[in-house]
Amino acid sequence: MGSSVNEVAPIWLPFLILYGVISASISALAVIAYWQLPPFRVWYAQPINKFWLVWIILVVCSGGMIAMMLFPGADGVMGWGMLKYDGAFKGAVWTAANEVNTQIIVLLFTMAALVNLPPALTEMFLTFSHPNDVGRLFPRPVTLRERRTFLVFANLNAIFMFPLTFSTWMIPVERRPFIYTAIFLPLSFGCGIAAGSYLACATSKALRRGPSSSNEAYADHVPSKGTVRGFTGP
Repeated sequence: MGSSVNEVAPIWLPFLILYGVISASISALAVIAYWQLPPFRVWYAQPINKFWLVWIILVVCSGGMIAMMLFPGADGVMGWGMLKYDGAFKGAVWTAANEVNTQIIVLLFTMAALVNLPPALTEMFLTFSHPNDVGRLFPRPVTLRERRTFLVFANLNAIFMFPLTFSTWMIPVERRPFIYTAIFLPLSFGCGIAAGSYLACATSKALRRGPSSSNEAYADHVPSKGTVRGFTGP
């Protein structure tokens, strides 16, 4: 039994070390930001953002390790440092180690999709069914057209994640077609980047227009009072 423990320890030791170093580094940056940046304190005060901070740490850890295992080092051998393919990680062991991190990161992005999709679908539905109320329920200083464009990308970002989740969880790694990853991973990530970039640009333009101009930009769908399917206005 002692020998088997000694064989397993070198395999998972790099993961434990890297998780510890990366988690401690990001946590330290978060503490500094909390004390030095008031906007970060406001962001962190929202309960959901505590979840997102842990999510970010885990994504960076798993994504970083996948990158370190797949990209060759200066000597041309796949993997960096303790994660080199010619070290403790060979054949089935290397594949299993890479698969563990792949499963973790797919789980994290699936969780993000499940968290973001319901409110994004709800907001999209309201932009068509109750356009005069959606701005009050989901405040954004953008026009109705800009809001719908952002939501198309946001919803597709989550929807494109689910085929990748299915292939990762339901098909063994030795029989898993790479086409799922090649198609749906870029589509999901691309739509997510497009959604964030578009919303940031639209919001920036609205803020440059000033409060009065921004209000005029979406005044056509932000009433002072009203009710939407159980939501009562102020």
